[in-house]
Amino acid sequence: MNKELTNVTKQSGIVFTGKLISLIFGLLFNFVAARFLGAEVYGEFMYILAFIGFFPLLAMMGLQQGLVYFIPKFNENKEMDKRNSIVTFSFLLVFLISLTMSLLIFINSDFIAENLLNKPDLSNLIKLMSPLIIFTTLIQLSKGAFQGIKRIKYFVINRDILIPVLKILVLLITVLIGFRTYSLAVAFHVGTIVGTIYLLTGIYKQGLFSRIRLGESSRYKELFKFSLPLLLTGYLGLISQKTDIMMIGYFLSEDQVGIYNIALRIGTLSSFILVAFNTMFAPTISSLYNKSDIDTLANMYKVITKWVVGVNLIAFALILLFSEEIMRVFGSEFIAGSTALILIAVGQVMNAGVGSAGFILIMTGNTLYVMYINFITVILNITLNFFLIPIYGIEGAAFASLISVLIVNILRLILVYKIHKIHPYDASFLKLIMTFIISFVIIYLLNSWLSLIWFNQLIGLSIVFILMFCFIYYYFGFSKEDNVILNSVIKKIKK
Repeated sequence: MNKELTNVTKQSGIVFTGKLISLIFGLLFNFVAARFLGAEVYGEFMYILAFIGFFPLLAMMGLQQGLVYFIPKFNENKEMDKRNSIVTFSFLLVFLISLTMSLLIFINSDFIAENLLNKPDLSNLIKLMSPLIIFTTLIQLSKGAFQGIKRIKYFVINRDILIPVLKILVLLITVLIGFRTYSLAVAFHVGTIVGTIYLLTGIYKQGLFSRIRLGESSRYKELFKFSLPLLLTGYLGLISQKTDIMMIGYFLSEDQVGIYNIALRIGTLSSFILVAFNTMFAPTISSLYNKSDIDTLANMYKVITKWVVGVNLIAFALILLFSEEIMRVFGSEFIAGSTALILIAVGQVMNAGVGSAGFILIMTGNTLYVMYINFITVILNITLNFFLIPIYGIEGAAFASLISVLIVNILRLILVYKIHKIHPYDASFLKLIMTFIISFVIIYLLNSWLSLIWFNQLIGLSIVFILMFCFIYYYFGFSKEDNVILNSVIKKIKK
């Protein structure tokens, strides 16, 4: 197992580093947007961005995960022509679909703004944002191609460095010259267009593009047979993720969208560790399952989940201790989202608690189960938001998401155990819980006793908590697998 774990950790280290850099740039971007534009303008943009975000996944038709599943199989059998054929076919198809969607939304922007979004004055913003569907779709599909060939660094550089830097630079320039209203839209366009060109160039250099072979129609059917269930699965998951933003925008004012979006961004920051491991663990799951090596898969699942939970417990503790101070960084009007921030963070810990359960179901061919789970979750989430948001505002939206996340992850965990007889827990999780409790109590007491400037106290005690958490957990004792991951990370950093 150590070989597979080392490989996944090294590759995940690239994603981890990229996500860490992306988090910094993302925070900076949202800080600039919130501070300079205010909650209302920021909220208008995020409302429309959430709406536009429904379409790229629909245009991909599940082909991103299809590429992750099939490319490793073709690579192992050295069937490069078949591999390149399905990659080219996938990109051409999703480009045509996303282009059609973009044009339809542009033409019908007035109807959408008034009848679907309940915000007639946002029609022009919808028009301006509609081309993002094309570029975002191609970027997301590129991730599947790079995951499949285990060259994820191209995608990471683009998503976590190139695009965020461009967005920040363009946002600052447009704000400084007084182009305030549509500055966020312009920043996103520049970033995604340049990012799309970079990724497509990278895929071409990797030799993944070729002529579409009509004789491979059976292969395309096989690709669709695997991918199409994931369209509904992924789309249901996306609806579940964006339901809160969309329904807040429909029932409440734009500034509430802006406040909630900042809370959502902060509350889900710790998801980067799960994304990093899942990105490279997904093809490994497929490979191990095809080799019938379930024992190695089970052990890796345990180790990876423990590390993901550890990072999320650190983030949860800091949010629980300093929720108001964290939101205050973005402006005094954002403090109203501190309770929602805590509820979102609770949901994030629950999501981390089952690790890669969803990917295990997908990569072992159980896509229909994932679809059924997501369908149940979407219905529940929409129902809860419908009743809770008009009464409790953004706190109601956060609570609805928390309940939905809890249920979907319990169902995933049960299915993984029922189908494969594996689960992510062992006695070492007690170390994490004890470390969390000890560190939290000490910092809570220090926070009560100290009386510093709020920002200094936030930064100082956050650093102390992180160092204390790491030291106490290390003192309790690393397992051999923990040392494998830690050594791989250290070697990656030294490089």
